[in-house]
Amino acid sequence: MYTISKRKRRLKWYLLFRREDGQAVYRYEPLQKCELKSRLKKGWKVVT
Repeated sequence: MYTISKRKRRLKWYLLFRREDGQAVYRYEPLQKCELKSRLKKGWKVVT
């Protein structure tokens, strides 16, 4: 049995952006790396 390193599990705050019905939608939330990948697949983009 192996353990995932704390670095991969750590939450990091991201500002996400996408367009819905012609309007810009922004969300600022803490995400783990796997959660971020899921959001990116759903059309969200990270604002840098």
